[in-house]
Amino acid sequence: MAPGGEVCLVLHVTVTWCTITIQNSDKLVESVSFSTPQKLFVNPEVFRKLFKPTIDALFKHLDKLFKDPNLYDLHHIIMVGGFSECELVQTAMRNKFPNRKIIIPDEAGLAVLRGAVLFGHQPKKIGKRILRKTYGIQSWPEWDAELHPETKRVRIDGVDRCKDVFYKFAVKGEKVEDGHSSGQIFQALKTDEKTLECTVYISDDTNPRYVTDPSCQRLGNLVVPIPPLKKGETLEIEETMIFGGAELLFRAKNMKTGEICESQFELY
Repeated sequence: MAPGGEVCLVLHVTVTWCTITIQNSDKLVESVSFSTPQKLFVNPEVFRKLFKPTIDALFKHLDKLFKDPNLYDLHHIIMVGGFSECELVQTAMRNKFPNRKIIIPDEAGLAVLRGAVLFGHQPKKIGKRILRKTYGIQSWPEWDAELHPETKRVRIDGVDRCKDVFYKFAVKGEKVEDGHSSGQIFQALKTDEKTLECTVYISDDTNPRYVTDPSCQRLGNLVVPIPPLKKGETLEIEETMIFGGAELLFRAKNMKTGEICESQFELY
């Protein structure tokens, strides 16, 4: 949040590497020259063109962000990272967004490093974050011919079910507070097995249908032991995701015994 409680965007601008190839052509004779073996002179306009593709890509990314309804009241942009110290980038940003205040801190290249150190010492300083991914697990609802494709149809203990269904716990773009949790109780379908594998999936979509969709990827899994059950006896497992800091805590609780299994993953 910016001073006064206004919403602001922290923009991390970096360039990993840049290669300049100068060919021996008449077009560049007047634009590029050597005064000494150690000094290269480049025409200012030619030099500006070297930055144009990167700046254009930056604007394209920002235009996409500003279409998000959650950013409708954004008035401040804080630029950090080494590339933020480039005057060409600063000027281009101010010309592109004249109605937004562009803030560039001193030693912007070190701002990210300092922020990481401060966050390590005071993680509670970040009260909320906007999720960049949709988080969920694989579920097995009963088969519905009007909703599910035939290729997803499986039979478990005499019941037709749909495999690979993405059950959402948190949605991309959602604002979550530190410690926010989301849980659901599921019934173990194969009680004759000794373990239950609970897998966490993430997606770039806000409403993925199946964990096999191109937008989805496997984040990690948690193996939960299943105690011996009598015939006809069911087992319920409460699965919970807890969002905190830069990590996601995934918890599975045996509702019969109270036993808890946990695993941590990186929060994207």
